[in-house]
Amino acid sequence: MSDVTHQKAGRTWTVASNGITVLKRPYQVILDGNNLAANGECLTFTDLPAIGSAHPNHPGLYVDNYEIEEGSGTDKKCVNVVVTYSPRTYETQTIDQATVSNQVEEWGWAGGEDERELTTAVDGTAVLNSAGDVFDAVPTIKSPAPIFRKVVKFESRQSGWGSYMCCLNSAAVTIGGISFAARTLLCMVGEQRVIGDAKWRYRYTIELRYRSNKVKLAGSSSATEIGWDVAIADAGMREKDDSGKLVLIRSRDAETGEACTVTTPELLNGSGKRVTRSGETAPTPYNLRFQAYDTATFPGWFYSEPTDAQVGSGTNANS
Repeated sequence: MSDVTHQKAGRTWTVASNGITVLKRPYQVILDGNNLAANGECLTFTDLPAIGSAHPNHPGLYVDNYEIEEGSGTDKKCVNVVVTYSPRTYETQTIDQATVSNQVEEWGWAGGEDERELTTAVDGTAVLNSAGDVFDAVPTIKSPAPIFRKVVKFESRQSGWGSYMCCLNSAAVTIGGISFAARTLLCMVGEQRVIGDAKWRYRYTIELRYRSNKVKLAGSSSATEIGWDVAIADAGMREKDDSGKLVLIRSRDAETGEACTVTTPELLNGSGKRVTRSGETAPTPYNLRFQAYDTATFPGWFYSEPTDAQVGSGTNANS
């Protein structure tokens, strides 16, 4: 079928602050030797601007659709077509949602702050007073505790999520290409019922709070990452005698020369004995490590980076 197409007078357009937003151009198409009644509804016509093509004179305007009207009677061979141009604001990429098991709404890190006990300074120095004794209370400091947060929706309730509440990672975890040592991520999980969404019915908010705390443990000369565990210098006012019995630590009064019991904690060596001091050299404290939280192996969906399909709702819009 060889059609003859003519552009007609009667263009219409809409002007806004950013220029022409909609432009319509009418055409008349004369069908050669046939008509729409015999040929059915046509999707394309000879010499009309193709859908998606750019306007020759107005950058940013593209053919959006055709409005087609056929004649009646013998005029069925004459078809009026209005071509509508409009801005292209996005292109769509279809995503097969049947293959997507969940949808991610948030993924990333935010700032946070926490307090931690300080037993080893950043330069490796033991935190003791000038006499080489422990302080009455373990010093605490403010420290960064960034929070990783992921919000993800599922079609059905996820079982077992509550068992990870207030647990630490039992092994190293990699998030966004960065590895976090065992016991440095404290987990909190929340569940919400999604209202008004036919597909995604449950929303889970996972927060992993990171904490780094490097301490010289058990008299070691090198620091160990203990994360959310607690370290404290071994100290007390009692020690074990040679038989293993606990006795009050005694010292000699500097003024009277009499033996007396100590009135403040003395450093212990990790075996219940007072640390032996050599001259004026500050002793090396025996830092004890205590585990404050249970550990667990976090499921991968708690922290995995989402795919393009998991952040879409059926289509992706690209400006």
